[in-house]
Amino acid sequence: MAVEPRLLQRDDLLRAAASAGFSTMTARKLESFRSSGLMPHPVRVGNDGRRPVWVYPPDSDRQLVRLLGWRERTVDVDVLRVVLWVEGFPFDLDAVRTSATIVVDDLAHELEQLLHAEASRQGLDPVDDQDTVVGAVAATMAAMRGKNALPRPIRVPAGDRAAAVAHMLQIFALGTRPDVTEDEAETIEKVLGVSPGRRQRVEGAEPWLTGPASLVVGAADVVSLPRMTEALAEATDAEWEEAREVATALFLQLPVVARAVAAHTGKKNLAGFGVFAVLDSEPLFAVLLLTFALGARRADWTGNVEDLTDSLTPWTSLIAEMKQVLEMPQPVLEHNLAGHGPEMQASTERIIQALMDDELDPGPRSDR
Repeated sequence: MAVEPRLLQRDDLLRAAASAGFSTMTARKLESFRSSGLMPHPVRVGNDGRRPVWVYPPDSDRQLVRLLGWRERTVDVDVLRVVLWVEGFPFDLDAVRTSATIVVDDLAHELEQLLHAEASRQGLDPVDDQDTVVGAVAATMAAMRGKNALPRPIRVPAGDRAAAVAHMLQIFALGTRPDVTEDEAETIEKVLGVSPGRRQRVEGAEPWLTGPASLVVGAADVVSLPRMTEALAEATDAEWEEAREVATALFLQLPVVARAVAAHTGKKNLAGFGVFAVLDSEPLFAVLLLTFALGARRADWTGNVEDLTDSLTPWTSLIAEMKQVLEMPQPVLEHNLAGHGPEMQASTERIIQALMDDELDPGPRSDR
């Protein structure tokens, strides 16, 4: 017999937020979230005496908790709308389409401003001297240190790193196809941190990164800002729903798998998985992965993407099994591990610590 969903009232939502650690959540904030379209509006279902009774749709309490978690990373309403939709919460598709378009357009505008500012500083034409301008911007980005610097997962000489960043800007930001040698393409893979995927194996599986490294130039036809803009504008409603499933897998499942592999092996970037481990810590990636999924379908990459998302499916149940370890009494766990070697024991301890740190749950880890 199906269980009727519990009716949720405002205080239920506020209690859920408080239980999740968001002690500053108030009724006024909830009203603000409703006004911005990030939370559903309640429906009047009757009266309690003279007092009207308003209820929220099922799962609204979880939606509020997830919204508050993502707001620790960004307050951009458009990004938040897309990330919650990718997570499976109900939103009007036209509103999601508009928000995703605004986010990508803003990124393109920021890039254009950056290039124009650099061209002006050097007295160059941003169009005729584009390669020189891009090279200068890339050199600055490659040399940056600190919180806002590009990650450095693999050591690369400074000059090679700057050239690789310039090529990445041309491919992924401008949507052009620069002349890139195989050696230069391999350097791009190192800067991205995925190059170990060519030689390292996970549980005996074949390396996932194959083919010429120079194929990365073709990404300009799928994941560059210009192609993203086109895909957002041209995709049908059916394509959006299909892309949603792909984005959910890549944004919420792939990072968990990457962190599970790191916990199991003790290696943060085994097979180049480290780059994927942080995808769900930045909500903007939800938008970018959604547009990637739309672009991949239009570039006949659907088969490749489906193979990737299908490979993630078994991990959901596997990680659920891992979580059962936390329910074991310590003496039972120690007894079960006693017959295994130190490597298995160390791996289990790392997995337990990752579970306790919520590393094997999708979404951002709290900053609080």
